[in-house]
Amino acid sequence: MPLFTSSQFASASASGTDWRDTSKAILEQLETVRTSGDNFNFGFLYISDYLADDAASILNLFRSVLGIENWTGCTGIGICGSGEEYIDQPAISAMIGYFDESEFCIFPLAGADISLTGEHIKSWLEHNDSMLVYVHGDPTSETDPALTLRELDNTVGGYVTGGLSSARTKHVQYANDVCEGGVTGVIFSQDIKVATALSQGCTPIGAVHTVTRGAENIIRELDEEKAITVFENDLRSMAIKKIDQDHDQILIDQESLENKDAVPEEFKHLFKGEVHIAFPVSGSDQKDYLVRSITGLDPHEGSISVSQNVSSGETAMFVHRDEKTLEKDLCAMLIGLRERVQKETGSFEPKGALYVSCVARAFSDKGEKKLGEMKLIKDIIGEVPLAGFYASGETAGSRLYNYTGILTLFL
Repeated sequence: MPLFTSSQFASASASGTDWRDTSKAILEQLETVRTSGDNFNFGFLYISDYLADDAASILNLFRSVLGIENWTGCTGIGICGSGEEYIDQPAISAMIGYFDESEFCIFPLAGADISLTGEHIKSWLEHNDSMLVYVHGDPTSETDPALTLRELDNTVGGYVTGGLSSARTKHVQYANDVCEGGVTGVIFSQDIKVATALSQGCTPIGAVHTVTRGAENIIRELDEEKAITVFENDLRSMAIKKIDQDHDQILIDQESLENKDAVPEEFKHLFKGEVHIAFPVSGSDQKDYLVRSITGLDPHEGSISVSQNVSSGETAMFVHRDEKTLEKDLCAMLIGLRERVQKETGSFEPKGALYVSCVARAFSDKGEKKLGEMKLIKDIIGEVPLAGFYASGETAGSRLYNYTGILTLFL
């Protein structure tokens, strides 16, 4: 539970038996950097869902002890600290920092009608161009968070990133108070220098296909063939590449998709990860795509059900995710981000960081807790103050992703 500091931020994280001893462990660290001239006036606060019922007590204690009024954050099944993650246990991660009071504006609950545009925010936007909009949303909200994010993008501008809280019971957000439902967050002005990057953690396993017949959440045909047939062919091609066997010796059909015991022993390891469907983002220069779950297979109709509405004419591909693809893609993202910042600024000296990762990335293929993602970030990015959480949906460019990891650096 070490303290991480820079010229602008300080962070600490810890686990405990309850909210009191966990808060005490972190506050004892953060109090050491509070001096008469430190100017800390802002905090990011993430708590595990085990502590959701005590969210108000935690916020009040941090506000009182540290003397900081401005806070944003949320609950997570997993919590991120610098070099360490806390999965499925009572834990808190906090990062405090300093911004000029004119450089940020915290907003309360927002719905699809963007009721957030109160007079104070309208006034702030009249004098500032938004650079970064860091959001926390409730996935159980009556209003679809995706609609709110799009409206935020249209109304407030700036780069919208962050994530949806994760919890087994109670979802909580912080926006200078305890909030439930909707979307909350903070708008940072153009004077705040940031850099962000996204790791998909998946590998495409076939070509990009066209949905030639599909509606609602069901894909019936890809490239004018039954969707399941195309799916089977892509899985077979992946198996051929990985185990170097002859095409005719590999059988991946409806039975093997539904019953892994029917999969030949020599390539059972291919199914240790997860196969998903992905939809390329139109106009993206980063070959970006939105990963969604395959929720069902209909052998009689030959259709595939997915966790997103689809329509004929759009494109889709199948992707594979396991621990190796996650680590490889995360490393590539971190190295690429480091090189980009170095090239653009002449140095790589981030002052603070926020990380949002999909809650599915916190667990192994067998459903066991998996540690190591934060250590990898620390090894490549350095000992930078950091806070974050494992989300039920990640946001980048106002779009909702799944299975991704999103890193934001304050430069």
